[in-house]
Amino acid sequence: MNILLNEIKENNQDFEWYPTTKEIIQRICNDIKDRHIGLLDIGAGNGNVFKLFDEISSDIISEKYAIEKSNILINNMDKDIFIIGTDFNEQTLIDKKVDIIFCNPPYSEFEQWTEKIILEANCNFIYLVIPERWKENVLIKNAIKKREVEYEILGSFSFEDSEFRKARSNVNIVKINCDNRNSNDPFDIWFDSAFIFNADKTEKNNYKEKETSKDKIHSVIKSNNIVASLVKLYTEDLEKLHNNYRAVEKLDYSILQELNINIRSLKEGLKLKIEGLKNLYWEELFNNLKTITDRLTFNSRKNLLKRLTDNTSIDFTAKNIYAIVIWVVKNTNYYLDKQLLDVYFEMTSKENIVGYKSNKRFLTDEWRYLKTWDFNRQKNELTNYKLDYMLVFERYNNFCTDKYGFGSYNYPNGLKKETHEYINDILTIAKNLGFDINESTMEVGQWKSKTKKDFSFGSDNKLFAEIRAYKNGNIHCKFVPEFIKQLNIEAGRLNGWLKTPKEANEELEINDAEKYFKRNLQFLPSDTKLLLDYTK
Repeated sequence: MNILLNEIKENNQDFEWYPTTKEIIQRICNDIKDRHIGLLDIGAGNGNVFKLFDEISSDIISEKYAIEKSNILINNMDKDIFIIGTDFNEQTLIDKKVDIIFCNPPYSEFEQWTEKIILEANCNFIYLVIPERWKENVLIKNAIKKREVEYEILGSFSFEDSEFRKARSNVNIVKINCDNRNSNDPFDIWFDSAFIFNADKTEKNNYKEKETSKDKIHSVIKSNNIVASLVKLYTEDLEKLHNNYRAVEKLDYSILQELNINIRSLKEGLKLKIEGLKNLYWEELFNNLKTITDRLTFNSRKNLLKRLTDNTSIDFTAKNIYAIVIWVVKNTNYYLDKQLLDVYFEMTSKENIVGYKSNKRFLTDEWRYLKTWDFNRQKNELTNYKLDYMLVFERYNNFCTDKYGFGSYNYPNGLKKETHEYINDILTIAKNLGFDINESTMEVGQWKSKTKKDFSFGSDNKLFAEIRAYKNGNIHCKFVPEFIKQLNIEAGRLNGWLKTPKEANEELEINDAEKYFKRNLQFLPSDTKLLLDYTK
């Protein structure tokens, strides 16, 4: 950690980072009653708090969220930590629903951080590690009173004996219960402080606002700096939304009654509009991450985008966008390796595999073990094998058999949608191994049973694969041997069957594994700015 501390200091990114001690987290763990909960760490540093939680009890935290300002520390977080904000002062917490919020704030600003967290936190419990003098602070007292929450002190600690970074301040662990019946909704508090209305609070209204036009967004994303353009447009739309509500608050009470407008419906309407606005802009950004998503298989792409779209409550700022792309890069590398193995296992069948040179136990009657291992990944009786370049895949069916064409919507070009996805997944893996698959050959036109379809790669249109699909569900493929060789090398390496290029040469009986070892595509942190035209 000392190396990391020196790095953030040299890059002016040391925002009073004092890693929380294991003793403190142990005390919090003892207090938490539930399991498999979501936790947001505000000012998360390098994510060390999550590591401590996992060390003490690995089943407490299932969803890990963080707000952290330093890009260096974000890069050092584990890939399963999702960044939902960077500069804390630019974030809103009211729409970020989690079970628990934890914060060990910079002590020079702990009053402001604590006040903001108490007033805005959308969670059941807050755990704060703050200096003992918080009890005399007027801002914090007023925030507790305004939110009508209950609190207790779980213990007092000191950083004077910290192994990593010492501090003289004595601190309390303060637990705040936001889940009691009397506590006020954080959005209501924000709304009431931002807008002043005199409308009757019991009446309903049907006031609706038109959604932001996607055409306007599409017109600006063609500019050179997509992030700056999108953020500018989002800021304008959000300000316009607030101004519209400020215009309504100026109306006389009689006019508000006549229009059937009440406070409750205005609050709900604004909440939905802000949520919709964020969703719109984040989804537009995700749609422009094709440099990454085009390199993912169907399931990998679906899982990644689901995780992203499930968290569109993140404030749409340039810094947050950059942090999200760092997270995407980090997790994409995980998916790139995992999906290669997933496709490799799916391509594996009795007819398709040959044992490694040293695999003396590779017997036909051991095939029954692979089926368990293939689907559950629990058993490992059958390992150390390679695929042949001529393969047969068994599917449920490939062609619509209904004479009336019923269900043909699921058979584009006559071939079942799932079969299309399967073939495209193999081509995606090939692209990630360096084969420049010609996109034009993927548009192969109408499929017919037993009829060969050719796929090519490179500027000189070399044949990559011949594929035939059959009505019985089988797919017969003949790949260029170079692809299968590279696939076998990388699958063997990722499975731990091949430790070195020399071992790959011996086991696969080849002589050029050095060229292809660790060939599977990986994105680097330095690629982040290239994925989006980001300007600080």
